[in-house]
Amino acid sequence: MGKGGRIFFVISVVAILAAVILFRPPTWLFPVLFFVIFLFYSNTLTERVPLYHSNRTTWAALSELMQAESESTDKRLRFVDLGCGLGGAVAYLARENSDWDVVGVETAPGPYLISKVRVAFIHNAQVRFQSLWNVNLKDFDMAYAFLSPAPMERLCAKVKSEMMAKSVFISNSFWAQNEPFDQEITVNDSRESRLIFKRL
Repeated sequence: MGKGGRIFFVISVVAILAAVILFRPPTWLFPVLFFVIFLFYSNTLTERVPLYHSNRTTWAALSELMQAESESTDKRLRFVDLGCGLGGAVAYLARENSDWDVVGVETAPGPYLISKVRVAFIHNAQVRFQSLWNVNLKDFDMAYAFLSPAPMERLCAKVKSEMMAKSVFISNSFWAQNEPFDQEITVNDSRESRLIFKRL
């Protein structure tokens, strides 16, 4: 389990214990809480990736990068969000870039269902219940991930082995140690998010 997952687990346990001591809630509440936690954080244990939320400022920066790619080609391009969470980026980017097909993949059941509803009426967006490790990256011109430090070495290796020449991989905040990248952009948001990217 990654650091973010461990912190969430500790906070959850402390919160439940505090609730038991202070409020003496009905016993049926605990299975409900466990179920909700499972829906949203089940993949933290298997993939060591907590549920991170990117913001509209970051989405706008990604959209600018997509538009720059569109200017250099006349073919229809494809974008994938590897671990799309609640689907905000997928919905925003699809609306802002109608000349792209935008795909999100997610394995936590709660975020998947929310993101699926979120893109239901956007013609060039789709969300799949699929592990990022099962996505064939050769099918995409741009891939984006906002994960954690834990999987980055494996993900960078996957990117290098699968993505086609001239495609772009972008990671929010995290990168593999000793793995070169081409450029880094600091987004003008409250946490100064870093978009690190590599052209294949």
